[in-house]
Amino acid sequence: MASTRAVWGIDIGQCAFKALRVRAVGDKIEALAHEYIEHPKILSQPDADRPALVAKALEQFLSKHDVRQDRVVVGVPGQHTLSRFTKLPPVEEKKIPDIVRFEANQQIPFDMDEVVWDWQTFRTGEAGDLEVGIFAMRRELVAEHLQPFAKANIEPVVVQSAPLALYNALRYDGQLAEGATLLLDIGAQNTDLVVAEPTSLWTRNIPIGGNNFTEALLKTFKISFAKAESLKRTAASSKYARQIFQAMRPVFADLVAEIQRSTGFYSSTHRGTRITKVVGMGNAFKLPGLQKFLQSNLGLDVIRPSTFSKLSVASAQNAPQLIEHLLSFGVAYGLALQGLGLTQITSNLLPPEIAKAIIWRRKIPWFWGAAAC
Repeated sequence: MASTRAVWGIDIGQCAFKALRVRAVGDKIEALAHEYIEHPKILSQPDADRPALVAKALEQFLSKHDVRQDRVVVGVPGQHTLSRFTKLPPVEEKKIPDIVRFEANQQIPFDMDEVVWDWQTFRTGEAGDLEVGIFAMRRELVAEHLQPFAKANIEPVVVQSAPLALYNALRYDGQLAEGATLLLDIGAQNTDLVVAEPTSLWTRNIPIGGNNFTEALLKTFKISFAKAESLKRTAASSKYARQIFQAMRPVFADLVAEIQRSTGFYSSTHRGTRITKVVGMGNAFKLPGLQKFLQSNLGLDVIRPSTFSKLSVASAQNAPQLIEHLLSFGVAYGLALQGLGLTQITSNLLPPEIAKAIIWRRKIPWFWGAAAC
């Protein structure tokens, strides 16, 4: 059942801080507010002070929005999370958790005390085979991502991996095809690839992102990183658009090769499944020629959404900015939907000890009230 309480989905990307506040209204989701705060430097740049830049963006966000009465769901990067998928034998429902724990011990390449992990079951194929997705993240990395929120006295109720949040968003929004849909979210450093079916998914992280295009321009034109980034962003309107595209072409080719390798592996392990379309997300999809290049080389329709069909933005503050940056808000949308209880994937990488501490803190006023009575 959908929660009527407003939820913030917060996605801290390499280029920008993205936050979306929503609530459920009937069968629609209403966007109430949002923030898109671009970092002065890309967080992965060698001279960037990541903690300071994230803290500054969070401070700017909190100067405009009071989140104390809302639920907050936070995203973590796909490249920092581990996803493993395995088919389960036909067993009684009550035995599944024990089998999953055994599989997690086998498939997570770290000591179990060093990770936060959760799992999700799926029904796949025409026979409805039972498959489990195991999702994990190193505790130290979870702590690093949550530290700015702790300093700002924000207590997230859910921590979710970005590619899973994206799947939740596009599945809920009706963007998936009948067969399998390839979701590509091209970030600054990495690309999250998700093969999405209506009842299941498979995900992989590709170490190619917007920075690779910038570095290609840097090397070709012998300019600084900042100038190359500016050239990339204005390429569509530049009189040198053809030369810019040619400089970036090798990166396009590398990206296509990695996508084909990933989809080839998926097809070999999921016989009979056919990918029918591609949905592209992330600001990098605004690059001139990228959509056409992928469409030509993958032999599939490549769609770049201009709206979310179930998200009403009419009531949102500064709605034109939200629409302008819509390709970057897929993850934040999915995070907020999970906070509303409207998603298929419900796994949570919030450390159990933090979740328990939050629950106890919220019970304290009730204890004092009971004592006073």
